[in-house]
Amino acid sequence: MIELSEWSTKRRLGAGGRRDAARIWRGRTPLIASDAAWGAAMSAILVLVAGAMTLATSQPWLFAALGPTAVAIASSPGQPTSRFHSVVVGHLSALLCSWVVVVLVGASSASGMAADGIGVARVWASAMAIAVIALVQPTLRAVHPPSAATALLITLGAYHLTWKNSLSMMGGVVIVALMGEWFQRIRLKDEPVRR
Repeated sequence: MIELSEWSTKRRLGAGGRRDAARIWRGRTPLIASDAAWGAAMSAILVLVAGAMTLATSQPWLFAALGPTAVAIASSPGQPTSRFHSVVVGHLSALLCSWVVVVLVGASSASGMAADGIGVARVWASAMAIAVIALVQPTLRAVHPPSAATALLITLGAYHLTWKNSLSMMGGVVIVALMGEWFQRIRLKDEPVRR
């Protein structure tokens, strides 16, 4: 049986109301909630800045791989994979490796994502590019898993690689990495107090 006070609360909040939302955070400390809010806000800001540059220049400063990069930077401050060097060198190595693989495999003339289907050459180029960046990035001390999305965007033909597009993409990476580094320093400054 439902007690009267519980029944009136359920009726007031509705079946999927605030009570269900509160259940998500039940038992968690305010620190976890503040980390989640910080991560969400900073991820959105990083994407908005790259998006603003895209709108201002009509070039691809914002592209699909920056979403995971923004979330990694905002939610994992201080981690080696979210530091400036790893982000920039990781995406740059992914861009270069995938471009070289596309040329070597001869996938640049194969149909891409915008066409009816993805050709076999594009699939092989994707697999090879991911393998190459998995070998190259640890050597460069720049492991950044979201950069694999950059490689796939190129090998699958989502972006036609030109100097202008490549520079814009890397411009987006650099601005997100710079702002992300600043946000991480702000967040980590509170770390000793937050323990």
